[in-house]
Amino acid sequence: MNLQRLCPVYRKWLQLNPSHAREHRIAMQVQTQQAHQAGKYNEARRLGYQTFEAAKVVLTALQPVTDTVDKSIHEDILAFGTMAMYLSSLLHKENKKHEAHHILQECHQQLIAILPLHASKPSVCKLICAIQVALEKGGGAMTAEHQQALTLH
Repeated sequence: MNLQRLCPVYRKWLQLNPSHAREHRIAMQVQTQQAHQAGKYNEARRLGYQTFEAAKVVLTALQPVTDTVDKSIHEDILAFGTMAMYLSSLLHKENKKHEAHHILQECHQQLIAILPLHASKPSVCKLICAIQVALEKGGGAMTAEHQQALTLH
């Protein structure tokens, strides 16, 4: 199930260029949504997987360590979590419940793995925890409290 859907060279480029990778992730998110809205579900799923992987690469790329909380960290974490939920939703609609669950689990595990890296940044930790709660609820509906926690960064 843990297939790589991005070219290894592209994946490496994303890792080495996190700021450009963010731009590519955003563009891929838009393409995924456009394909879904156009009823091209196979393409939306394929792009969704690629976008999820790109978001994961951006999230785990080596970046300068600072004491301040960079807005991009919040955006990276939020993009990764929401892309997992979006992709899981697409898979659920196609009755691919095992794959949908696997995506949510992969996201949850990755967030657990990065949590210690941000231990000195309470707002980042709160964001990660809010996303984890949403993932545990199936990635579907988030409460108003969780949505507020996601936007307060």
